[in-house]
Amino acid sequence: MSTTTAGPPAALITLAETLALLDGPHVALAREVANGRYVFWLGSGISRGRADGLDAVVLRVLEFLQEKATHEGPDSPHRDALGEAIELVELRPDESARIDFSQPVASWPDLAVLVSSLVDKYSYLLDITVEGQPADYLLWEGVDVRSTYSGAAQPDTEHLAIAVLVLEGVLTESPSANWDGLIESALAELADPAPFVRVVVLGEDLRQPPAVLRLIKFHGCAVRAADDPGTYRDQLIARASQISDWAGANETAAIREELVSLATTKPTLMIGLSAQDENIQAVFSHARARMPWQWPTYLPAHVFAGDQLGRDQVKILKIVYGGDYQGNEAAIADSALVRTYGAQLLTALVLQVAVAKLRAFLSACDAPGLEASDYDTLQDGVRFLRDLGAVHADHDRLAFVRRFIETQTRALTLLRSGKEPTGTTSYESISGQPVDRVPVDPGLATSGMPEFAAALGLIGREVEARGWDIDLAGTGRGRRGALRLATGGGESAVFFAANPRAGIQLETSGAAPKDAEDVIVFHSTGPVDRLARSPHSRFGRTGRGGARHVNMSELLHEAANLPDFERRFRQEAAL
Repeated sequence: MSTTTAGPPAALITLAETLALLDGPHVALAREVANGRYVFWLGSGISRGRADGLDAVVLRVLEFLQEKATHEGPDSPHRDALGEAIELVELRPDESARIDFSQPVASWPDLAVLVSSLVDKYSYLLDITVEGQPADYLLWEGVDVRSTYSGAAQPDTEHLAIAVLVLEGVLTESPSANWDGLIESALAELADPAPFVRVVVLGEDLRQPPAVLRLIKFHGCAVRAADDPGTYRDQLIARASQISDWAGANETAAIREELVSLATTKPTLMIGLSAQDENIQAVFSHARARMPWQWPTYLPAHVFAGDQLGRDQVKILKIVYGGDYQGNEAAIADSALVRTYGAQLLTALVLQVAVAKLRAFLSACDAPGLEASDYDTLQDGVRFLRDLGAVHADHDRLAFVRRFIETQTRALTLLRSGKEPTGTTSYESISGQPVDRVPVDPGLATSGMPEFAAALGLIGREVEARGWDIDLAGTGRGRRGALRLATGGGESAVFFAANPRAGIQLETSGAAPKDAEDVIVFHSTGPVDRLARSPHSRFGRTGRGGARHVNMSELLHEAANLPDFERRFRQEAAL
């Protein structure tokens, strides 16, 4: 059984189309991810570009058994295990007759059928016993889980996007069926991971001090198994017998209870996870027994990223909604399927969270002359800038995410300190907390972020209305701001300064010198009096005799209405 919805297939959907889903039918998902409510359940699909998926695992096992059997001869226990593996597929007689165990697996004519069928039975394949070998032999030696999943692979789009969501404080709980350490690697690349992630493999790991993200690797961790096989080898869950035993074993009880609690109290977003394993299904069954999710609801209890809802995913929907599922099947399916894959969805969520936070900061501006609809208009300007950037993502999503991280980090570092980030600077977050906590942040009034967001909203609105060019390049004179604006009056390197100290630093460092005619600095608050050695041109220039400086807090407070705000903005910036 499978369920699909209208729209482009997940493999072909663009980032812009994914954003449209999050702005439209899945707006509740986007909003509550930004508010930190969703738990991300992760599977092998998010690591397919860096680590073997189940199809590769199956192929490795078949090749391992065939090669060992060929070496050992007719009475090989590996030959017996290979025959048992083939029996799992239940081939037709003519298909079975075409398999020559003496030939390399790659030459088998029906190999694609074998692999596809065994993917759905991977746990039974790995549960096959080879005489004289340990129970986990096919995983430990055949798959070679240590080198395959604990190596030095670089994080991919999905892992970096997850790391950004963690650093922005909106992802705090994530059960993962993956053995690899790619999320941990992504966090280590962008920050000192110690305060941000706690990896849970053993029940006792639940007693660790808290971090932003609790990454519960309930099927084990190959990195730790490679480093300490005596402790962690037996924690690698892959065999059917292990998966069945996991649901009732004493040693997994603590982690199992944590997962049931998460499934009971928090909505679920599954990415790259088919949910075919019975222990995962049992978690949601136990959660429903405690407290089923209701339908209809403004917030979907369970959402999958993928091209369609598979049999096991529909089964989970039936479990979590209980009696409310019958009669609401189509509506629940529509709410539960975001027809996109992890790379597009996670990248889109990074952009959505950034925009949601900027919109929250913008709403906190001290602008008594602006109406509620004016704030909406300025917030649309921020979203317009998001959409301009998104059109460049699909050629190389990994490069796009890295460029986004670099661009945001540089812009916010310049904003807050007036200095260029160094080569080892960590990711600079917009804020380290969910969106719904922005209004109660005690540092909100002095952060400079509301005025920064207002400036971005105005720039986006003006670019859309007037056809200005905007990019990240430097000006012809070599000035590189947080962005570059090209209007009918020329080009400008645009800087932002959250406080007077940052404004001074921008000038004294040479990034925005006072005599630079191609520079605009938007100040969240007015600058301090200038020192004699660094005289400053006055605010509100109407020509381009030097750098132009715009006091955003003053403009916001004094604007009579939105048109007056826009007019004064253009005048002060000489645009």
